[in-house]
Amino acid sequence: MVARLLDWLLVLVVVWPLVHEPVLVVLCAAGYDALLLRLNTLGKALTGLRVVGPASGLSLRRALARTLVTTALPGAGGVLVLTGLGWREPALTAGLGWQQPRIVAGEHLTVVSAGWLAPLWLVGGLVLLVLSAVESLDLRGTRTWHDRKSGTAVVRLKAGSR
Repeated sequence: MVARLLDWLLVLVVVWPLVHEPVLVVLCAAGYDALLLRLNTLGKALTGLRVVGPASGLSLRRALARTLVTTALPGAGGVLVLTGLGWREPALTAGLGWQQPRIVAGEHLTVVSAGWLAPLWLVGGLVLLVLSAVESLDLRGTRTWHDRKSGTAVVRLKAGSR
């Protein structure tokens, strides 16, 4: 979990100042995870972990399946929670035809309610986040659900092989 949080922090620090779009941040985090899963993400390297696949190697299909469950779903949950709380997500609100707020330096930013959809987005986002947290727990054996379904395992690297 610490490795995942470090990876999210890295993506937030790098991507957020560039795009200011929660949906794009989630897509960048998923892309970062999927592309570096075969090698090693910075968070896993710092915590001494590595994701391994079967003897045939970690295929792109397995990496994408794992990334969908471990990164994209909780990221979508976070975006939905922020949207439900009134943080207007530009890509989502533009898709619904709502006018975009313009932010100018020095102006007071007001939080605008998303109307009757806000509670639905908030609850849906919280459900995704809770399901992601429960899914990440070691409920049966030493491998989590996403590792069992994608045929992967997280192993601790020996001290000398980092």
